[in-house]
Amino acid sequence: FSLSPEKEQEPTIIIKKSTDAPPKVKENPFYDAEFWGRANSPDDIYLPDSDEAISFAMAAHEIGHLVDEGKRDDARLDNFEATRAEEQRAWNRGWEYLQKYVSEYYQDRPEIAPKIQQAFEHIKDFLMQATDLSKDMYLEQGALDSLSHEEIDVILKEKREKFFSEKGEGFKTIFDEMKKEKIGVKPDWNRFTAIVTKAVENILKDNKKE
Repeated sequence: FSLSPEKEQEPTIIIKKSTDAPPKVKENPFYDAEFWGRANSPDDIYLPDSDEAISFAMAAHEIGHLVDEGKRDDARLDNFEATRAEEQRAWNRGWEYLQKYVSEYYQDRPEIAPKIQQAFEHIKDFLMQATDLSKDMYLEQGALDSLSHEEIDVILKEKREKFFSEKGEGFKTIFDEMKKEKIGVKPDWNRFTAIVTKAVENILKDNKKE
């Protein structure tokens, strides 16, 4: 027993470009490097190096999943309502953390910051529409309870492919509309990831208070 336990090691924050997504991700028919992202953990973050409007919006959404407060642990393929609630929560919570750094990023172009805020709101609405469109892909609640991860992966892959062949046009329409929010400037990747890292650091600090 030690009275001075070693300082808990801070999680490493690693942000990669969506174009560097694992091959398995790229097999997903919904994958599009222009707006795909994920944040499974602080050291497993992928964000699009796309257009600033899209990159900021997707960054806010993905890091929102890292906020512990209110996180839905039952968001999965057999619980649409929980999944939808978690998606909405991630949009709202992630933006709370990222928005304070948007003006810092746009110090030399302050007139762009409000456009990023506006684009975020529109992109959020479009992608929540996409979430609602995916409702039919979900299984009965409890349908996955007795299955292994491998079996769930197989079902998920089959469901996505069938669903994409049936509803692909609907998603394409939503995604095309979303891409109209572009402001025509690619992010400065180093500066962009630096402010996202700051936002994630704040999330991790607040998670410790929980």
